[in-house]
Formats: sequence, C-alpha cells, structure tokens
Amino acid sequence: MPYEEINDNIDHILHAISPSHVAQYDWLIQNIHQVADPEYQRRYKTFWRLNGAGLSQNYCHAYFQYLQAGLDNNALHLNILAHELYQIPINTNRQALQFSFCTKLCHMLNREIPIYDSRIRIFYNFVEPIRELPVEQRIDGYVQFHQFLINEYNQVLNEGLLALSIHAFRQHLGPQHFTDIKVIDSLIWASINYQEAVEHE
Repeated sequence: MPYEEINDNIDHILHAISPSHVAQYDWLIQNIHQVADPEYQRRYKTFWRLNGAGLSQNYCHAYFQYLQAGLDNNALHLNILAHELYQIPINTNRQALQFSFCTKLCHMLNREIPIYDSRIRIFYNFVEPIRELPVEQRIDGYVQFHQFLINEYNQVLNEGLLALSIHAFRQHLGPQHFTDIKVIDSLIWASINYQEAVEHE
C-alpha cells in the first residue's frame, strides 16, 4: 500500500489503532528511567511483543541491561547490539537473531530511529537475509535495510507525503511522546492490518 493509499484510507487505518496502544507507548517513554523495575519490564515486554518470542531470562536480563546502559549515555550502535545479543542464547543452546527487538531498544533511546518488524518488511517488500548466511552477513543486510528506512522516513517527512495522515493521527489519538518517525511506523503497521482485513472480507 503506497503512501497515497494510507492518506486515502486514513479514517479506516486510525480505527485499527487502539487508544490504549498509544497510551501504553507514551507510558513506556515517560517512565523509561524505571527500566530496572520488574513492572516496567513486564509492560515493555508486553507492548513490544517480546513475550511471544520464547526468550530466556538471561536474554531478557541482558536486553534490559543494554537499555539501561544506553540511558546511562553508553553509546549503542545497532549492528554491534545485534551482534552482542545474538551471542546470548534465547533458550537452551539456541541462538537467534532478534533484529526487530534491537531496533525497538534503539528507538526507545532515540525516538527518531525507525523500528523494523514484520509489518514494515511487508510494506516495503523487503526480502530478509536467508538463515543459512553467516550471522555477520545477515546483520549487515538488516542494517542496510534499516538505513534505507532512516533515509525513506526523512524523505517522507521532507516531502510531506504523509502530512495529512500524521496530522489526523495526532488529532484523533492525541499522543504525547510520538515523534513523526514513530507516527509513520504506526501508520504503516496499521495500514498493513487494514489491508489484510480488507483482503479477507
């Protein structure tokens, strides 16, 4: 669904985004300095869907340590974070590249950084690096696509391609801590959900 179709269907797309989803994100941003608190981590894992990934306690512990380190002004680079978290098994003797969760962590530290997930992949027809590749090449492929997202979102904003939809999102849902980058992410996410619903009618 190209950008003009998001603008054309914005009323339907906004109805695919619950006000509670917006409120939960705002709460996570507003309370990010409570990252060491178990309740904060519980709500973070629910919102960003870490719970459904079968992650080990060791992985989650390391994940939130990296988030805390970023808050403490220790510079985090996406490719390095992806490499380092890959080294921690997500369960018994099994490693997995969780690139989406890495982008979400980096976004929490800098809300001008785009998020990568399955909906973004579908929208831009991105073909993920095959699992048979060495992990370094896989990470490089994801990072290159993430750089494309950075450039693309900036172009969308500079050219006003989603200006009407971004304005409608803010008017309808009243977010407190959403950057325009995060609004674009939410619009794309909801547009794919809307498109899939229409196709299954």
